[in-house]
Amino acid sequence: MTVLRLLILAICLKLGQQSWQADALGNQTKKPYPTYCTTYDQKPGKCVNYKDCPYIANIVSKPKGQLTAKDLEIKRNALCSSNSKKIVCCEEFINESGMELLKASESLCGEFGDQKVTGGSEIQMGSRPWMALLQFNLSDPYERLSFACGGTLITPRYVLTAAHCLKGSLNSVRFGEHTISTERDCKNYATKVICLPPYQDVPVQESVVHDGYDDDMLHYDIALLRLARSVEFTQFVKPICLPLYEEVRQSIWDERRPHQKVTGWGIYEENMLSDVPREADVTRLSLDQCSVGRNTTLLIGNQLCVSAYQQDSCQGDSGGPLMYPYLYLGQQRFVQTGIVSKGPTRCGAGQSAIYTDVTRFVPWITQNIKS
Repeated sequence: MTVLRLLILAICLKLGQQSWQADALGNQTKKPYPTYCTTYDQKPGKCVNYKDCPYIANIVSKPKGQLTAKDLEIKRNALCSSNSKKIVCCEEFINESGMELLKASESLCGEFGDQKVTGGSEIQMGSRPWMALLQFNLSDPYERLSFACGGTLITPRYVLTAAHCLKGSLNSVRFGEHTISTERDCKNYATKVICLPPYQDVPVQESVVHDGYDDDMLHYDIALLRLARSVEFTQFVKPICLPLYEEVRQSIWDERRPHQKVTGWGIYEENMLSDVPREADVTRLSLDQCSVGRNTTLLIGNQLCVSAYQQDSCQGDSGGPLMYPYLYLGQQRFVQTGIVSKGPTRCGAGQSAIYTDVTRFVPWITQNIKS
């Protein structure tokens, strides 16, 4: 590989996944974004002044004798911090039209192929039909370098990815891909040859990055891509399920089920980007178990700490999904729980990596998608 190509690869991989290199002092000059939290009844919330939360402001204004049992429960559990009696955890509102757009595809979402995949191994062709590849404009003719990040299809017009993936000149999103270096994907199964339909390359119309995104610490590392046209759903191009329902979120938060899967086309050995999607088994950890570089004390509640020893996501996997086959509408479907955000400098050689917690951002997603 030429020096020029190595230089371009390094730039692409910088897009693909970032390690902790930020200076915390530099971050102090930025306006802090309200911290995400969990409400008294286990719903995604945001820490705000109680006056900016109508249902809590209404409770505060009531005379004590008029408070219901539920009002009292909310008051007891509303505060975000013992340091302030004014900052409360206010439930994030769901935009009903956005929720309906997400539900419109849920009859197909999360359906997967062969379950017999092992950590770090190539997945069965077509078995993860929601996987997307972000394609950037590069002058280098080596096409593999242009695919620097991943994402997931969540509706016919929207892709979910990491905000830090959008630093480059994004051109389009590819769906229905398996082996990047081949124009048509075919595999031999016993005496039969099975081929995937041609992949779909769809231009990006616009992107929506979370207002709280911090480029240094990669807080609120989440973004939506609106496609220029709807993707054609096929057996091999379908959306992933999102944790839209409280019972699904509760199942995800249940610490008795910490094992997850991460999928992508990122680096897998000898600093080479994979030509095929691979999947690794990882374990969800508590935030205080995280050790990713120097600024580990600055993790926030809408991030996930995930194991990164031996089996790990890597450069080029960013924006891709952390997921698990949960019971969804009575069937076992893959539900996206996280987004690959950042990890140790040497993939698989650290103790932990950081992912964006998708369960905390369902309201934000519903507020930012449109028909």
